[in-house]
Amino acid sequence: MYNKIDARTIYMRKSINEALNKIWEYPLTVVEAPMGYGKTTTVKEHLKNNQTEVLWQTLLDDSLTVFWNGFCRLFRWLNPDAAASLAGVGVPSNSVFLEEAVGIVEGIQFPARTTLVVDDYHLLSSTDADRFFELLVRAEIPNLHIVIVSRSVFGENTAELALKGYCWVIDKSHFVLSREDIVEYCRLRGVILNTEEVDFLVSYTEGWISAVYLCLLGYLQDGRIEHQVSLYELIEKVVYRRISAEAREFLLTICIFDNFTLEQAEYMWCRKDAVGLLRRLAANNAFIRYDQAAGTYYMHNIFTSYLRKMFNRLSLEQKKAVWNRAGKWYVHAGDCIHALDYFYQAADFDNLLAAIEIDKGNSIWSEHKEKLIQYFSDCPVEIKREHVQACLIYAINLFAFNEMELFAGQCEEIGRYIEALSGEMEYEKNQLSGEFELLCIFTKYNHITGMYEHIQLASGLLKGPSEFIDKKGSWTFGSPSVLYMFYRESGQLEQEVQEMKEAIPHYCRLTDGHGLGAESVMQAERYYYIGDFENAEISLHKALYSARSQSQTAIELCALFLQLRLAVVKGELGYVMNHLQQTREEIKHRGLYEYLHTWDMCEGFIFSYLNMAKKVPAWIANGDLQGQSILFPSYAFFNIVWGKALLNSGQYLKLIGLAETFIGHASVFPNLLGLVYTYIYEAVAKSKLGHQEKARLSLEKALAIAAPDQVVMPFVENGEYLAAILAEVEAAGHYPELINRIRGIFLPFEKNRNTIAAELSSGGSKLPLTEREWTIAELITAGMTNRAIGTKLHIAEVTVKKALQNIYAKLGINSRTALTRIIIEYKAE
Repeated sequence: MYNKIDARTIYMRKSINEALNKIWEYPLTVVEAPMGYGKTTTVKEHLKNNQTEVLWQTLLDDSLTVFWNGFCRLFRWLNPDAAASLAGVGVPSNSVFLEEAVGIVEGIQFPARTTLVVDDYHLLSSTDADRFFELLVRAEIPNLHIVIVSRSVFGENTAELALKGYCWVIDKSHFVLSREDIVEYCRLRGVILNTEEVDFLVSYTEGWISAVYLCLLGYLQDGRIEHQVSLYELIEKVVYRRISAEAREFLLTICIFDNFTLEQAEYMWCRKDAVGLLRRLAANNAFIRYDQAAGTYYMHNIFTSYLRKMFNRLSLEQKKAVWNRAGKWYVHAGDCIHALDYFYQAADFDNLLAAIEIDKGNSIWSEHKEKLIQYFSDCPVEIKREHVQACLIYAINLFAFNEMELFAGQCEEIGRYIEALSGEMEYEKNQLSGEFELLCIFTKYNHITGMYEHIQLASGLLKGPSEFIDKKGSWTFGSPSVLYMFYRESGQLEQEVQEMKEAIPHYCRLTDGHGLGAESVMQAERYYYIGDFENAEISLHKALYSARSQSQTAIELCALFLQLRLAVVKGELGYVMNHLQQTREEIKHRGLYEYLHTWDMCEGFIFSYLNMAKKVPAWIANGDLQGQSILFPSYAFFNIVWGKALLNSGQYLKLIGLAETFIGHASVFPNLLGLVYTYIYEAVAKSKLGHQEKARLSLEKALAIAAPDQVVMPFVENGEYLAAILAEVEAAGHYPELINRIRGIFLPFEKNRNTIAAELSSGGSKLPLTEREWTIAELITAGMTNRAIGTKLHIAEVTVKKALQNIYAKLGINSRTALTRIIIEYKAE
């Protein structure tokens, strides 16, 4: 009689232990091997047997949002504020969020030998995640060691990271059992094989430990090595057939999950003794294990693959019942996205739309766009008709995704559904009709009169604040200017401001204060743009008070941005620099990271305003619009800032080449400010290239739009480039009064602006670093690790780390990324 295999016994070879010991010599260790080679088990056992604080995350699917939420939770016990800040940043899908997220992790004080493990990383297949971990690794955060466990190669730069000393790779070769390993593994289980049996195991399993385990299990059951055709046949014979019919049915109920809690298993099983079943299965099967710290059961991928193959043989009705139960579990757990997936598989559209209504769309992000469109495309009309609220949520997401054709079609559908409601449902019909009218505001976006009509209709229908409009959402779609958004008709600016003043109070009453202060900001901006700075400041303070009273951050930032421009007009350097930084820090402190891009555009505008091209955020200077979290309604404002950066850096040909695109973006709604600035930039670029007549014609296009409203500031802000072209326009007898007004404002404006720019240049000419700190900063900018810097400078690695902390403190930063940017900007000045 042979010994029974203890499913909890783990075979740890000396060679793999030696490889894993190097985890604490590198910022990153990549453990890569195909399924079934024992990667997860081996890493987990090694960490358990060594003194280390472990942060472990197992990925379940390809959802970046689910990954990021889990990643943030890892840090709650170490630093709850940092965990909340990371969650606020969201998936770091662009350079702004990447730098912020890395900086937050760098600010955490990790205990000695902290090991952060991300298991099943291959499921993500995300360049965003790869880039984040690469930057995190290059930051060489003290005491933090990252382990990526994956079936495939990590990222595109693993070889470079390894070459530079950031990364240690443990590949498949470390996990393959040699002949001697197989003999030793069997001996430890009390089995002595003859030479022929060993030869077969070596040939059949090719050193794959999962196959060796199954063969050995069969040997202990039958006293011989089974020559099965496939691994699945082996699993069926030595595992699946050996358990009870009830246990098999239980496994087919939960195999749709990659891991699960006891509560989850009990919910899915709907019968008694789920606890007993699980305990017996885990005790007698190495393919099922329980993580006590996480309170979670895990099934090995090989076993899961087999069970899902068996699950697929069930009837469609049986499978739908399991998927439907899973969907209800996830609704119960507050996980809308997974609930939608399972309800869709079950073709249960009634519960799918109900889940969206329960969630109110809060879990839906751009990565879910294609699935969301598919759900509603396949959903029967009669079910959509019963879930108008879900259709409203879907429609507003289509608008945010810039799917305007689908948005228009969905609005038509919703209108028909509401119209078809019976007369007995008058109250519900009025409420839905009111919500629908608020949705229709977006069909008239940028046209204040049209928007106001829908507001008035909604006001007559709704009996309380809208449940559909999120008061916390950005009223400006990320734009830092209300006037930019709604100035659409030349000669009508003053009238548009008046219409906004009439419309906003009604809209705010229906939305519990959403957008409060927008009318005062637009009025203040009009005063600014016509050169009436005193009234601009009066209206500005009114706007700030209103916006802050209802926590309307988007409106507040528009007001603060105008305040900065007025400070430049008055030559107040201290105010400009203090409030640029203070506002950025306040955005972070309040966890409003979605507004970092908005404030970057404000900073980019101000620094371009001061002709300081090198201080414009890099993503703006590089025109990286598609890689950022900028919604389409803000594209034309982005172009205003980018265009000025191109102008200041002398990229005239590129600017002329892009002008058509800029004009296209500004013509959609339209946004007249975008057109005015673009024609000005185009005129300057053509003038610089010697095309004076073309320059004059471009500038006259800008003047033709601006003159009826007496808009002068775009010309004043660019006055240093425009003197000669304006003189030519004036000589032709065009716009003499407006041109004189531009000149009159430009002279004091230019004096104050130059004073600020000169003070900024002189004040930032030196960095407060010692010679040794400067050398280390340069080497870090060159991409060298702390260890490599220590070797090059003949100092200890700990000395490099200490110097780096001093550099951070002196420069008021907390990341290598920020340091690199500062050094590059400094050298460029």
